[in-house]
Amino acid sequence: MRSLPRRTGEAFGLLLVFTVVGLSRVWPPKWTLRRIAASAKVRAEREAAEEKLLTRVREIEAGVPWLRPLDVVIRDECVDVRSNHISFFGASPSRRQSMTCRMSAFIIFSTDGDPEDAAAEIHRSFPLPDGLSADGIAESLHWDTDERKVAPDVAPKAVRTRVTRRHGEKSLEQLREEHGVLCMWALYGQAYFTVV
Repeated sequence: MRSLPRRTGEAFGLLLVFTVVGLSRVWPPKWTLRRIAASAKVRAEREAAEEKLLTRVREIEAGVPWLRPLDVVIRDECVDVRSNHISFFGASPSRRQSMTCRMSAFIIFSTDGDPEDAAAEIHRSFPLPDGLSADGIAESLHWDTDERKVAPDVAPKAVRTRVTRRHGEKSLEQLREEHGVLCMWALYGQAYFTVV
């Protein structure tokens, strides 16, 4: 039979482990993450990431002359990623991140013909990079189907979000009503800043 001091010590040890794990999921607090996301250092990284994406958008527009964007959406998000990785033991350093900031661009366009034919033409004349480009950008083409309509991705736990649009404030539904089936060329940049 165990002694009372030993059981008390074991209970205290377990309580300490769960307290440390719980604090690691809320530290640093969200207000600190917001302050970091608005800092000059992150702002400089954000501007560099945005310039890379906009350079690629300009290359696409010049390389596919028939593509006339109805909108170009730039989505910048800093996301609290702590609850995405719950592990009590052996978490790798990459899984101990508190916040990740990344930027994406979405070129919304329409085509007169079949979207699959347009995508095939793009792949022939202006191929998308396999995996990440040299600038750390992944690209993909999507179009409206009966099952799924195109829309820029949204992070559910964003600490900071900024969306800029080139061609005004028409919703995707309004663009669909005016132009029919929408296509989306998505450009996903690598994380430009992380908080560990």
